[in-house]
Amino acid sequence: MTAAPGMGSSSAGQAKLDSPDVQGVFKGRTLSVAMVGTVLVVVHNSQPPAQEEWARYCDLISANQHIGTAQLVIAEGPGPNAMQRQQALDQVPKGYAIPPTAVFTRSALVRGVVTLFNWFTPRAMRAFAPGELSPAAAHLKMPEEQFRHVVDIAYALLPPEP
Repeated sequence: MTAAPGMGSSSAGQAKLDSPDVQGVFKGRTLSVAMVGTVLVVVHNSQPPAQEEWARYCDLISANQHIGTAQLVIAEGPGPNAMQRQQALDQVPKGYAIPPTAVFTRSALVRGVVTLFNWFTPRAMRAFAPGELSPAAAHLKMPEEQFRHVVDIAYALLPPEP
């Protein structure tokens, strides 16, 4: 999962981030976020998300909760802790329907956490292996070409490993 299909040099990645449909870009050392149209994209490397970087993600949730139609997560590491997950949930009103979320990860632990979330939410989140683009696009109800664009941007956001 460390390289996206079609990802070239870092300048090609920057060109993707300069796309007119990409807004709110924040690139941190453990976590990066952006809005791609109406899709919230969050990516993190193998390190747990730093609290100050997680706060940027929460700000993006709060600012875009009324327009967000989907979320794409690239999870190279363990993901947020319980306090951070609650902090994200606190950004939206009680009863808010989490938009469909696709989580790309190789980690069985992360896939288990996603399954656990589905016990408490209306099956909004699903975990996928890195190459499962078609099922993830279907889960987010996106045409595959549009989804590939969002995935390319997600990989351009991925923070480097320490």
